[in-house]
Amino acid sequence: MVSEHYPRLRQSLPDGRLVLREGLILCFFMRRPHDTISQAITRVLDLYLDAVGNEKLGWYVDMGGDLAPEEYKGWAGAVRPLDDAQWEKVRDELSAPSSCILQLEEHENQVGGFRFEYHGRPREDLALPGFVSAVSFWLPTEYLEEHGPGHVKKLAVALARELPLDSGYASLAFNHLLPSKPVMHLIQEQCFRYPGMDVHNLSTTSMYLGEKARGAYWLNFYGQTLLDQLGGTGVIRAQLTHPEVSVEELSAQKVLVSLGKWPEAGDVEQKREMKPYRVLARVLEPCLYEEPGSRDFTRRWQRRFLDT
Repeated sequence: MVSEHYPRLRQSLPDGRLVLREGLILCFFMRRPHDTISQAITRVLDLYLDAVGNEKLGWYVDMGGDLAPEEYKGWAGAVRPLDDAQWEKVRDELSAPSSCILQLEEHENQVGGFRFEYHGRPREDLALPGFVSAVSFWLPTEYLEEHGPGHVKKLAVALARELPLDSGYASLAFNHLLPSKPVMHLIQEQCFRYPGMDVHNLSTTSMYLGEKARGAYWLNFYGQTLLDQLGGTGVIRAQLTHPEVSVEELSAQKVLVSLGKWPEAGDVEQKREMKPYRVLARVLEPCLYEEPGSRDFTRRWQRRFLDT
């Protein structure tokens, strides 16, 4: 264990390239088209880079490629160094009038601790009930250890304040290069042992989430639509009476629910309780996201704080 709060989980290929590691993910979801949020996304990318350093994102992933993950040959498309010219292209894409998909990585062909990913939806997608625009930021656990949970929380709040979010969260997570069979097998082996670690896929979630809450996490951000579904801030506060849970109004239409000082993986084998997470999951249950057509395994994981 690298910490009493979470395990050290790493998986490498025979050639030594890392394809899975424990880390943190900060995700935000907005039921708004790209053209109305592009400036806010540019601001939060700059906030993230100011916090971690511009050099932490070194590669641009062209999402137009096609490569089976099992081949382990790299990304599903061309990867280019983020030099000045490529950064200018990134800024141009963020300013595109209709939509934008961006993925920026720390390393060329192995998983890093830092990543920026954005799915900015065109207006026509938002006519479908589940589609949302979504943005995520990765941090390595080493960043958490160096700067402390208060610093990470401060960064998450700063990002949330800039975004017209419907929901969002910050959590420990299984961060991986590609969803290859060996990687997903290890995640499936470990995710029920460590229920506080997120199993995430931004692309899939942004097609189905809509105005639901994705789950109970260390830091939970709710916008007005979700607040209305839950009965408002007063009702949420009255239901969340556990001493480790705090409810903080960030604005008139934005609330943060925090589940303790540190993010917790919650080792089941060590009988580590995740009571604050279970309390919040029960409050969220009427609005809880369930991936359409999901397998029994996925449904069990999405309800891990409710059915166990």
